Amino acid sequence: MESLQWFFDAELLQSLRTEMSEVKFGFSAGAIIQAGHVSDDDLQLLKIWQRETDLPQLTDEQLVLFLIATGSSVELCKATIETHFRIKTKTPVLFKDRNVQNEDLRKIARVMHFAVMPERYGGSTLFFSGLNDSNYRNLDFACFLRMNCLIVEAILQDNNPQDVIYAVDCRGSTFMHAWKINVHLLKVYFDYIQHGLPCRIKNVHFLHSNRVMHTIYNMFKPWIGQEISSKIKLHSSQESTNSFYEWIPKRYLPKQFGGDLESIRVYHERTMKKLVELQFYFDAEQKLWLRD
Repeated sequence: MESLQWFFDAELLQSLRTEMSEVKFGFSAGAIIQAGHVSDDDLQLLKIWQRETDLPQLTDEQLVLFLIATGSSVELCKATIETHFRIKTKTPVLFKDRNVQNEDLRKIARVMHFAVMPERYGGSTLFFSGLNDSNYRNLDFACFLRMNCLIVEAILQDNNPQDVIYAVDCRGSTFMHAWKINVHLLKVYFDYIQHGLPCRIKNVHFLHSNRVMHTIYNMFKPWIGQEISSKIKLHSSQESTNSFYEWIPKRYLPKQFGGDLESIRVYHERTMKKLVELQFYFDAEQKLWLRD
């Protein structure tokens, strides 16, 4: 990995450590260790390692997230952290300016819904997205990916899930939407979620999948490994709800999917509110890696 030394002088590094250390997570590293999810020995090894690198210095809570995501493999954890910052520094368009009150993110939040469900299923956090506006001209693909990355980090910062189940509602998608896809950014996105994300992806469900989704899937299939490929489930329009219930019971789903919960709009609004509340975290995290 190329050096990231150009980021910091000693004074700047210390100020960034201080600012990030002031961020309060929804969990503590000590509690995770006490629960037996990771070991303190592994955490200490990572802390020694990161002090010897040119990488931004992560808090104990951030390091614990990487350990959980990599099954407490210290060497894999190191590689994941390196990839995490490599991707963020080389493709900042997916990770910078993460303020949902900015117009570009406000617009994508109108065009689409992004909703984290209130209750975990078997330790997994459920995250839904889909179109509110089917006019392809209004879809900003880069903002869609940026919002996805933003919400996953919010989930991790707030409640430390075992893993994430992501469901995409394909209703309203057309081949004109497929033309809006930036192939380079899509490739980077899959590199990030497979090799640089401090979180396990349990499954990705595409609901009401149509020919458009199958075309898009065939587009990105060469960039995904066997592990993530086996986790992707396409549910056709005819079978969507019934086949999805085999994976997730109705009690965990919004009413748009025949579930027992409130409208997905309710959870979209709660998710956007949560992103606003976490703005200090996003600002502090961005300063760790973004080059001026």
